[in-house]
Amino acid sequence: MKVVMTYGTYDLLTPGHVEHLKLCKEMGDYLIVGVSTDEFNHIKHKRSYLNYEERPPK
Repeated sequence: MKVVMTYGTYDLLTPGHVEHLKLCKEMGDYLIVGVSTDEFNHIKHKRSYLNYEERPPK
């Protein structure tokens, strides 16, 4: 079994995000998706509309 992991902010999920996730899933048998915290985004100088608690997945 091949496991693939990706992560992102995934704020306001876009068609580009969906395409990225589909491509990642095609690379293996099992996909793990991490969601970046607000603190990590701050370090990376990224902003989001929704805070970490409001972003998917639930």
